[in-house]
Amino acid sequence: MKKTAALLLAGVMALSLTACGGGDKGTDSAAAPDQGGGAQTEAKGGSSAGAEGKTKITFINGFTGGDGPYMSKIVDGFNESQDQYFIEQLQDSDHYTKFKADNFDMLIIHADWISTYHAMGLLREVSDLYEKAGLSFENDWHPITQTYAKYEDGVFAFPLDLYAETFYYNKALTDTPPKDYAEMIALRDKLDSENTRVYPIGLPLTGDEQWAWMTALGQSGCNWVEGEHIKMDTEEVCDAFMKVHDLIYTDHLSAEGLGDQDHYNTFVNESTDNSNVKVAMCLSGPWKYVTAKEILGDNLGIGTLPQIYGDTPCVPAGGHTFAVSADVTEQAKLDGIAAFMQYAYQPDVMLNWADSGQAPIHLATMEKVKAEPEKYPVAAVNYEIFDDAMILPAIYNIREQVKYVNKNVWSLVLQTPDLTRDQLMEELKNATEIATELSEQ
Repeated sequence: MKKTAALLLAGVMALSLTACGGGDKGTDSAAAPDQGGGAQTEAKGGSSAGAEGKTKITFINGFTGGDGPYMSKIVDGFNESQDQYFIEQLQDSDHYTKFKADNFDMLIIHADWISTYHAMGLLREVSDLYEKAGLSFENDWHPITQTYAKYEDGVFAFPLDLYAETFYYNKALTDTPPKDYAEMIALRDKLDSENTRVYPIGLPLTGDEQWAWMTALGQSGCNWVEGEHIKMDTEEVCDAFMKVHDLIYTDHLSAEGLGDQDHYNTFVNESTDNSNVKVAMCLSGPWKYVTAKEILGDNLGIGTLPQIYGDTPCVPAGGHTFAVSADVTEQAKLDGIAAFMQYAYQPDVMLNWADSGQAPIHLATMEKVKAEPEKYPVAAVNYEIFDDAMILPAIYNIREQVKYVNKNVWSLVLQTPDLTRDQLMEELKNATEIATELSEQ
């Protein structure tokens, strides 16, 4: 991990971080994909009433959407459960910037940001807090958490959830959702897509574009990381992106020219620019479930991700975690944080987070969620794919490294009907060079 230039990069990152929360998403939009944008929202803070005489711990997160009240329920429950500590919570759309500017004790950090914050020395190693809380990082969480929360010098987060790319389908258009590319072709023919303008799927120009290309590369079995940077300029990566291009322009499984968010808007029949297009399936995130259910009702189906591009099981995912500022040294605060973790990770308490539509990754809580699949439909399906989940690699400055792919490479693939491999490879080389430079700062 690079620790040089950390102070300089901190300012740059503060400006580039995506704002969190807003709308119906039910999560913060700074997760791996764009997650539908997300408007700026007002900060929502918990009252300090009842804090007098207690050790105060400040906690900031970006849960300004539909899941905010569920995190507040956990925090408020802890505050009411004992009389030694008080968690003062702030929910803010710009929570990453405010964390660094205002010296918060604890924050929610996305799984793919931990590597960068760890390298910058912003997070505290928390093995001792696990021990105080009576928790075991190795035994109490799904093993995938060890790929992003644990480093050579210790453990730097308490995993909260894993949100995975979620496969929605419209039962009115397909009773049995396709499981692979051949079945998507068959559905296209059944729908008569080129005449009816009803397509099997829509590919996101924006919204979930990062997850879309990660799906293509992952299912194609591509190795796209070299050392501390992403490496895109290989024939296998080029092949994977060309499969995406051919899905649109050769096999017509998705309409051409879809606009911003139209992979979802055409699914729920709310597209402004492509109102004559409908799609039978949508790949998005769990935060879309509530509004999709409101619109499609009983016609909304949830399933596992089809093998669209190859034989390798792969489902892009992200995660939220609790982390502690490296500046926290006061023992009373550390004891309070440990007490909060001990409280929060009781399965009956953590079920509050499952109620928000998220998928807790704490094993004992997972078992309770699995026992009630009808109550937790998105989590129940997503739990089936955790073993195949792909999170952005835990390398320095990863979110900045993928920006060129998200914007330039992806738009080229989706918006260039006569795209050639030479054109694509030129952009993949640019993406690799930029990522390499970012990794060396």
